[in-house]
Amino acid sequence: MAQKTPEQLAQEFEGRKAKGLAKGAAAYWPNVMANAVLRLVAAGTEPSVAALTEALEKDATASDPPLKAGGAEALARLKQAVAKAS
Repeated sequence: MAQKTPEQLAQEFEGRKAKGLAKGAAAYWPNVMANAVLRLVAAGTEPSVAALTEALEKDATASDPPLKAGGAEALARLKQAVAKAS
């Protein structure tokens, strides 16, 4: 069996690390949701579903992997809750 080069090992590690961050960050959604509500209240906006959805969509497009995954999960859960309530 051929040994892997340090570059190959580093590339594999980065891939596994990114995958783990995305999985673990999905558990970060309650914090993302709470932060979105706090930002809305601090701005003087009433935290409505539309305003919260807009704030979470911004978080879901962030470049920070935990924030991106947490924002996407929070947005999905918000949409699910709205659908259930309707």
